[in-house]
Amino acid sequence: MTNYLGVETQYVLAACVAFSGVFALGVIFSILGSVKLKLAEALNIDNAKVGRLISALMFSCMIALLFIGPLTDALGYKVIALTGFALGAVCVWLLAGARSFGAALIACLLMGIAAMCVNVVGNDLGVKVLFGGENAARASNLLNVFFGVGALITPLILAYLLAFLGYKMTVGLIGVLLFIPIGYASFTAFPQPASGFEFNQVLGLLSNTAVLMSGLTLFFYIALESTMAGFVSTYLKEHKFADRTANTLLSAFWISLMAARLTTAIFFSGQVDPAMLVPALGVLAVIGIGIMVVASSPGMGVLGTLVTGFALGPIFPTLVGVAYLKTGAMSAGTGASMFSLIFAIGLLGGTIVPPLIGSYAAKSTLQKGLNIALVVAVALVVASCVLWLAIPGVQAAPATAPALEVETVTPPVETAPVVIEPPVVEVNEAIEVPAAPEAPAVPEVPAVPEVPAADAAQ
Repeated sequence: MTNYLGVETQYVLAACVAFSGVFALGVIFSILGSVKLKLAEALNIDNAKVGRLISALMFSCMIALLFIGPLTDALGYKVIALTGFALGAVCVWLLAGARSFGAALIACLLMGIAAMCVNVVGNDLGVKVLFGGENAARASNLLNVFFGVGALITPLILAYLLAFLGYKMTVGLIGVLLFIPIGYASFTAFPQPASGFEFNQVLGLLSNTAVLMSGLTLFFYIALESTMAGFVSTYLKEHKFADRTANTLLSAFWISLMAARLTTAIFFSGQVDPAMLVPALGVLAVIGIGIMVVASSPGMGVLGTLVTGFALGPIFPTLVGVAYLKTGAMSAGTGASMFSLIFAIGLLGGTIVPPLIGSYAAKSTLQKGLNIALVVAVALVVASCVLWLAIPGVQAAPATAPALEVETVTPPVETAPVVIEPPVVEVNEAIEVPAAPEAPAVPEVPAVPEVPAADAAQ
């Protein structure tokens, strides 16, 4: 830790790194979708190969999560944060200068590692430094507003600057944006990793019911968010909206999502059980997607889209907070590992469900394809209810640790009286010693001189 920084400055810098991490994740996740047309033109590739680049990014993210979480718990936040920001910037610069599909593919694979570094650091660090580490759900909601900001402003920056600076220079500037946090992350004092962390603790998470149920719920959530992010504009075009209007309404979807997260962070500061909030929001998502499915007019379609965005917004960050509460991972020193595991399970939903909906929509309409999303939303409600009602929070763990510490201190106290007793015994023996001087018979010695008198007579 950099001790020359004040306590207040340490807190502010750590919070800035956490916010920057989730912001960088939003930037990385949105950059390929924002430049796919220009990238395809620069590399002379078709949409299928652009899709392979996006799939490579997602696949890399899932693999990276298997080791980034445990490494964060073992090594601490600083090395992972610096690696994430630096590697993210370099990968964006590689993407900007790529001259072939192979070079772009390597950039996307490495970008997945960078994305998960900043993701794990941002989310796990944030719940520890915000609100005193006592309200993980609220902290996670506030953090992930910045994910939405990154995902929203990146397309706007690129759309505005591409016409003036060109593809390579504009994408390069996004890389500079990712590089900036290195400046203050280098001087930030982070919470230290748990001293007794062992990698076999991560294997124990695989059999933890709360972890697996949190991951399953996140599977359904990311499936829904990925579907909405990828198909909302197409859905609105089916309702006869122009391309520009559809893209504007897509931005409104993201704004609705961020507004819901910010509202949750401000007003739901412990008054509502976060485990109960997730299924309640899931029910609202079912209503929103249901409106989208049955909408017979453009206005109804827009209403369903915005309701769905508002409902989905707080689910992910609140669910992350619930996972910390139910698993006790933060107090056990395995918070980053737990987050990585449930996020990896969640990403599977984002890679499986949207293609299914797309394939179904290709045979009919996207509006009918959203029936699959409706089923997924119902499954989310069921899974989150199980997490809420059937799995208790781990609250007794912090109390057991102090009890063990008290037991280890008492043995030295009990041995102290034993050391005091021997001197008492020695003092008693020393008092009895003066009785010995009665033994000498010194007065009888004068009888001996009679012998010399006889000798003299001889």
